[in-house]
Amino acid sequence: MNRLRRTPVLAAIAVALLLGVALAQDIMLDPRVFDIGNELRCPTCVAESVGESNAAIAREMRQIIQEQLDAGRTRAEILAYFQDRYGDWILLSPPRRGVLLLVWLLPVAAVLVAGGGLIVLVRRWRAAADAVTPVAAEDLARVRAALAGGEAETPASDEAAPPAPAPRP
Repeated sequence: MNRLRRTPVLAAIAVALLLGVALAQDIMLDPRVFDIGNELRCPTCVAESVGESNAAIAREMRQIIQEQLDAGRTRAEILAYFQDRYGDWILLSPPRRGVLLLVWLLPVAAVLVAGGGLIVLVRRWRAAADAVTPVAAEDLARVRAALAGGEAETPASDEAAPPAPAPRP
């Protein structure tokens, strides 16, 4: 009976020790490890960097970064090490060369094209707004007469037209 009571306590101690070892592993690392790790994509959880991720491979990669820093390698050399093993996608900021250059140039080109299109549209709208629409002389005379309160002469084509409905009260 006494043995059953000890099992949960021993399990809790074991979990606390394992958790402490895992946390201590990150605490003992040089702060530069996390700076460099923030430039690398975690292979397991692609939305996080190696510096932020708690995945096992991210912890291993941080340990490799620490070992390389201890060996005297520079940030560029460490990034090149991971780039050689995983390819360009491991870098959170892709290099500006080759096909990946499109990743950097397409947004700029899209903004320029959209801006140019907007300028063309605004010029067309202004030109359409400034344009004077020609009005026939008889239409102008009819409007002037209606504004003056008199009857204007209606052309022959208007006489054949049905009368307008009377306004409702």
